[in-house]
Amino acid sequence: MKDIPLELPRKYRISLLPESIDFVIPGFEQNYPRGLSKTLALRKRDCEQWFNEFVDHLVDSCGRRFLPVCRLSDGEFLFLLGEQPIDIRLPFVQKLRLRLSQFKERLILKGGIGPYTAGHYHSGEYSADECRKARIEQPQMIKKISEKGILALHLNYVRDPFNERYFPALEQWLEAGKISLNDDNYYPFYFVYALLTGLRRAELLKNRNVLVVNGAQGKKRQQIEEGLKREGVAKVLWCPISLRRSLYDSVDMSPFIGKVDLALVGAGIGKANILLQMELLNVPCIDAGYVFEVWANPNNKFDRVWCATDEEWNLIGSDPFRAGILKG
Repeated sequence: MKDIPLELPRKYRISLLPESIDFVIPGFEQNYPRGLSKTLALRKRDCEQWFNEFVDHLVDSCGRRFLPVCRLSDGEFLFLLGEQPIDIRLPFVQKLRLRLSQFKERLILKGGIGPYTAGHYHSGEYSADECRKARIEQPQMIKKISEKGILALHLNYVRDPFNERYFPALEQWLEAGKISLNDDNYYPFYFVYALLTGLRRAELLKNRNVLVVNGAQGKKRQQIEEGLKREGVAKVLWCPISLRRSLYDSVDMSPFIGKVDLALVGAGIGKANILLQMELLNVPCIDAGYVFEVWANPNNKFDRVWCATDEEWNLIGSDPFRAGILKG
């Protein structure tokens, strides 16, 4: 099976990003080897060099300029684009199960949005009317972020289908919103995870004053702060937001101006709203998402791809395949 070239079905290819390159990140090459995963790109390029350029860009911007980094994956695609036809590569039984699951969700949520990620954190909960209104507003917000910072789009793929069914609708959405992708504003989704958990994370985090914008409270907040301190962060400042309603949150950045080197955001599908309100800080503002769970509990790094380095997998005597979180 692994000798068969990894190909994206023609149905899911998009003209905005005509190239597919091997997805490889320094420090993760052993357990995520070349040929296992690919990502869509504007042009042919070396992925490891591309990642290092991404890290350099963020590190150089610390304490100096506003650089929002907004990740968009399956949860955001569902929110922005609506449900798309089930992947053509899935066997009949799997398609049937998915259709039943989708039908059940529609009955429960009544056209709204519920939690996307089971077990750890939530992306938000909104009614059908709120979703319709937000979908009208989101393209302009995402466009502003693309002009001021970075869109980290989940356009990776492996042999098992994941969110490739969204790719054609995403291309149409970007074109309709006049959102251009270029070498300065498009990077792969998993670069963010590897930036915050990989070999170069100390360059970004160590001895920095960091603002956290997140809805965590009590023990969870304390765990995140302790996790960041373990990474060498000098000082953690906190701006609380709602846990599941960040699409409607207003945040006051004035108390933090001149006091932080970078900001880390956990705001679910309300991330664009939050990121755009942070411009006055003049620092990188990174949509960290799941990595907050890693800071809260280091064992969580083994539950999500590109969150544990090769060395960390070797220390526990396992790998992503045996752990069941990655298939090739």
